[in-house]
Amino acid sequence: VALRLMFEIAISDGKLDREELNLIKERAKKIAPDEIKVSKIIKKIIDETENSVSIYSTIKKVNETYSSNEKKDLLRILWELVAVDNIIDPYEENLYFKIAELIKIRRTEANQIKHQGA
Repeated sequence: VALRLMFEIAISDGKLDREELNLIKERAKKIAPDEIKVSKIIKKIIDETENSVSIYSTIKKVNETYSSNEKKDLLRILWELVAVDNIIDPYEENLYFKIAELIKIRRTEANQIKHQGA
């Protein structure tokens, strides 16, 4: 779920930067079982994103299964991705705040998370 949202943010500005892809790969290595190759996980995320018209099913999973602290941790990961290339793209930032809103994290908290990561 986190990887899918990371990928959505990464491509929201129309391109996938090398730094963004590397961060997604690092995250995939941390959460993937050892027997599954990171490249397979990345391909699956790309396929899911291409075949999906909305991130709402992913958001629904977050809301159903994540605690408040896990949601905040997710936002920290997403903000790290937004800032990884040292360029805060308005599309990426907007999607970050939209995801925060959809997972029921107040904008003030999302801003605090953003500034902690800056």
